[in-house]
Amino acid sequence: MIDNRANQAGVLPHDQFRGRCTRLGLPVWFVGDGGVVVAPAPSGPEWAFLRARPLIEQVRKATVEWSAMPVPEVRQIAPGLWLVPVMGHAAGRERLAAIAAAVGPGLFPSTFFAGCCRDIGIDPSDVGTRLSGWAHHSDSSVSGLAKILTWMLDDLVRGAVGEESIDCFTVQLTELYEEIGFVFRLGRTMNQLAEPDGFMENVCRELRETLSFGWIAAAFLGSDNHEASFDGHMILSGSVPCPLPQFHQVLRSLLPTLDPERFVLIEGDEPSGLARLVDSTVVVQPIRRKGQLIGALLAGNKIGRDPDPSSVDTQMLDAAAVFVGIFLENASLYADQRSLFLGTLGALTASIDAKDRYTCGHSERVAHLAKRLALTTGMDEGQAERIRISGIVHDVGKIGVPEAVLCKQGRLTDDEFAAIKLHPSIGYRILKDIPQMSDIVPGVLYHHERWDGRGYPEGLQGQRIPLVARILALADSFDAMSSNRSYRAAMPRERVLAEIRRCAGTQFDPDLTPAFVSLDFTEFDGLVSRHQAIEARAA
Repeated sequence: MIDNRANQAGVLPHDQFRGRCTRLGLPVWFVGDGGVVVAPAPSGPEWAFLRARPLIEQVRKATVEWSAMPVPEVRQIAPGLWLVPVMGHAAGRERLAAIAAAVGPGLFPSTFFAGCCRDIGIDPSDVGTRLSGWAHHSDSSVSGLAKILTWMLDDLVRGAVGEESIDCFTVQLTELYEEIGFVFRLGRTMNQLAEPDGFMENVCRELRETLSFGWIAAAFLGSDNHEASFDGHMILSGSVPCPLPQFHQVLRSLLPTLDPERFVLIEGDEPSGLARLVDSTVVVQPIRRKGQLIGALLAGNKIGRDPDPSSVDTQMLDAAAVFVGIFLENASLYADQRSLFLGTLGALTASIDAKDRYTCGHSERVAHLAKRLALTTGMDEGQAERIRISGIVHDVGKIGVPEAVLCKQGRLTDDEFAAIKLHPSIGYRILKDIPQMSDIVPGVLYHHERWDGRGYPEGLQGQRIPLVARILALADSFDAMSSNRSYRAAMPRERVLAEIRRCAGTQFDPDLTPAFVSLDFTEFDGLVSRHQAIEARAA
């Protein structure tokens, strides 16, 4: 029986060698490991003749005998039919790689030819007609064929090895490009310290698209409930072939068992059962922070031609885990600084509001309304948050206003009102040298400017007033009219909104006013109730 597995092994450039030999009128058998003879593959009477049992037996016999010879020689097995040994190199040694058949005119009248035709059940005249184009060899012409064919095979093998090296180098370059591209894209998002969730979602998505896995997950241990630690959370890009709660439960039990210093491949018989659950090998790369395990990146259900995770996959997961660890450390520091910063601002504005029992919670409510309006007008969360911070500190300049004026019962004199009007400029001078407040101070300085130019401190008009200040003007006036003052009681909501509408185009930006009066004030009313309760307890 003839086995084709050796021909499929890809050790030699079979098709190229066979094609060249056929054009020379030399059909070829290949010799596999263990002396297995691989018959010519094409169809037709001439190729059927080459698979005849008497001929194959001669080929096998020659194969055995040649394998024991240091230098095999051409062998004539019948009139007009020679077997030519072709040597090749494998595993660092020379061996018999192929056998070519050289046909001469003397083959066709021979009894050997007739016996082969009977064996395959084909009329000798049909086979002879087909083989006649190859029948141009003789004793003299075949004498040097072994060396010529061996040289040709060597050239083809070297070419194939060169092409394989080029292909391998191309693959390596492509993988390196993808890795550099991934690291570059990840590096560009490392400054998103205020949005750690978005960063982690981006990491998982980029890994899945670059490495061609069915899913990438980031799972975290529960720890100290810090804002940036993702305690117990899981981020998933792609879909897993199992119920998500079950998947998450398995990850929670797996994470504490990981060695923070090395990745692992989880396969079918692993105790956690993760590989069985998702029906694939899973790559698990620990994430460390200050040398401690905090979570892991996991990749599974790889797609494409090669379903097995590669060294490139593990290298990129390792690089991503390093980035994630650094990012989370920076995000933690940022969260601490931001918390301290906002806490300081809150304490400062609370102390100012506390000077006047009529303005308890005013800055917090203005900040809330300003952010809601910013979001309604199309600003993103980051921009709206900066508007909110500007609302928190918009009255910080009142710290420089005499308390007797700030807390006076009844209406103010012209001089007292002039002192009050200084608070935007005082607030600006307090904050202007803080680099992180550069986009906030315009709201502090100009929130009392009017659309018609009759405001203070500089009498700016229309679009010359910074947008943040135009937003704060609406929020500040709405809260002032909605709150009790020493000189009047709080106005009803409908009257406040009517006054806002009436002043559009004079006091307020006419484009912002419709958006403001359409806001949902439910949360604002909740803040009012909370602040009234605080005020009542302090009374």
